[in-house]
Amino acid sequence: MMRTVEEEKAERLARVERATASARLEGLEPTEAAKSIFDRYVSGELTIEQMGTEIRELNAREFGPVHVPGD
Repeated sequence: MMRTVEEEKAERLARVERATASARLEGLEPTEAAKSIFDRYVSGELTIEQMGTEIRELNAREFGPVHVPGD
């Protein structure tokens, strides 16, 4: 059974909310620029891979390069 656009959007929003909640537990708050990227993912403009790439690029610009093992 195919999911509706609204069901997919709700699933994307739930993913972003879980990730944001996890970050907040670590004392982090997403910047407005990060929230903008998340909004583009939720709306379907970005795939999850594209969102990840844009967030990594944003973090590199804001905080400098970060090496993650296996990345």
